[in-house]
Amino acid sequence: MQVKKMEKINIKGLVKLIFSCVSILYVAIVFAYLMASVIVYFKIDIFEFDWKEAFADAFRKGITGGLILGFGIWIKAKLQERKNKKRSR
Repeated sequence: MQVKKMEKINIKGLVKLIFSCVSILYVAIVFAYLMASVIVYFKIDIFEFDWKEAFADAFRKGITGGLILGFGIWIKAKLQERKNKKRSR
């Protein structure tokens, strides 16, 4: 059986994680705005989708949510790393 080497959790990983979370949330929010506009179109036959508003709002919400989510996941990984280090002693 091979022992899997634990990867160190560092600042580079934090930046990469935050960038990934922000990007995923940004795309998801723009997609949600688009889907909401499509649903409204099928209900009342008016397609109102403001790209500028959708991208600006997705950027604000993506940054906020991505930072919180990225830091949270990073802290959890650091705590898990510390727990595993104590267990291996």
